[in-house]
Amino acid sequence: MSSLASSPARGRSRSRTRSLFHIVHNIDPFILRIWGNFGVRWYSLPYMLGMLFVYRSLKKASQKHLIPHLTEEISENFVLTAILAALLGARFFHVFVFEFDRYGIDPIAWISVWRGGLAFHGGLVGILLTVGWYAHRHEIPFFQLLDRIAVPVAVALALGRIANFINAEMYGTPYDGPFCVDYSQNEYMARPPVGCRHPVQLYESAKNFVLAGSLLAVRERLRPPPGVISWSFIGLYGWIRFGLMYLREEDKVWGGLTLSQIFSGLMGIVGVTMLALLFVQRSRSREGAAR
Repeated sequence: MSSLASSPARGRSRSRTRSLFHIVHNIDPFILRIWGNFGVRWYSLPYMLGMLFVYRSLKKASQKHLIPHLTEEISENFVLTAILAALLGARFFHVFVFEFDRYGIDPIAWISVWRGGLAFHGGLVGILLTVGWYAHRHEIPFFQLLDRIAVPVAVALALGRIANFINAEMYGTPYDGPFCVDYSQNEYMARPPVGCRHPVQLYESAKNFVLAGSLLAVRERLRPPPGVISWSFIGLYGWIRFGLMYLREEDKVWGGLTLSQIFSGLMGIVGVTMLALLFVQRSRSREGAAR
């Protein structure tokens, strides 16, 4: 009897909590709408700020001679090439891996990034290829360059997830607790999802900010050997995102996992494995030197 009597009270309590703390999302995806669907979108900000953060980090490294053969001119060219490679990689990965059925017959749509649809894993491949090219061309140590850009890239990704939230894309699974997001009144969405949702974009943003801060602290205080920051970023990003993807609304493709989870899990495995091998190799080198 007591359980039955208390149920309505608990229901009213949950309703009050939701009414006080749930978020009604109706944000215009444009910072400045010039005409129709043409204008400056929130989603463009992370890329512009990301370019600035990476450039400032590399400029500082070149001025202090922290990375052999790195100059300010090389830094400028690298940033411009990297942002282009990241955009193309992210777009092509999204088109050919995630939505080929939708875009495959329309080559013009392959490069139509303004329509939305960028995949992080493809962007990462684009950045890695750019780092490899510049490292080879200018005789710059690959991992020193990659370690240097890991922190500003993590910050840019954190800002990107905030932009995803503003754009009302990549929303979470149904959730009726505090700070759930209600898109039902969003006039900018063609098909708003039913019910309140996890603000998973903001969870991912917080994850990326924490990751950036942690990697920066390790880099500046511990001065780890080349590769530690890069593989730590890849491993931690992959595994944490793998877990958070359970809270994102996305089709399952294999074993109850989404495509994003599969690629993130592979990232996590590669990152942790390479980090372990790096420490084993370093330990053996120390033992050999001691003899």
